[in-house]
Amino acid sequence: MTDTEWIAKLDADFGKLQRNRQQVPLEKLETTYAKSYKALIGRLTEAADWFADRYLQTLMEHWPRHPKDTAGNEWLEQKVAAIIEEENQAGGLRDKWRLALVAHLDREEFEQLVFERYARCEQEAFDPYWQRHNRWTGETRNRWIYNDIIRRFWLPPGKNPDFPNGAWIGSDYQVYTSSWPPDIGADLEEGAKA
Repeated sequence: MTDTEWIAKLDADFGKLQRNRQQVPLEKLETTYAKSYKALIGRLTEAADWFADRYLQTLMEHWPRHPKDTAGNEWLEQKVAAIIEEENQAGGLRDKWRLALVAHLDREEFEQLVFERYARCEQEAFDPYWQRHNRWTGETRNRWIYNDIIRRFWLPPGKNPDFPNGAWIGSDYQVYTSSWPPDIGADLEEGAKA
């Protein structure tokens, strides 16, 4: 199935579940219509899990990676896989987003829980990977943070009014992105020379 077909399936099954729950008592759905109701729940949870996995995959495709950091890239993939595995355990986010759709009939809560898994992967896997590629560079009194993956310098907050929280820039001062600010601590070399 294409992404469009999966999303249409999720929307259709969620809408059908909402209508059924509004029009038919839950006890009757679970007894009289048990077979078709369970099939609907099965289709909906399958589509929900697909959506969550596709969401994570799509956003992760935009994480820049260093082509020569084989060990780091393998660590990143393994860390993300471990987080996914943990969240697929009983009581994890997978159970919670399924509950949001099936029991609470809350699409917004479902999408928030899907985002939480992505945010956890970004914070616990991508951010440490990214930070290991940031380093101080330059001459005394003109030190910059440089990222080896995107080959850009960090323009600190307050230096450009269009990017009050800072931005990654090229040597020509053209902004590349304001995502993933560095967090590598103070410049020890600059402090030692001062």
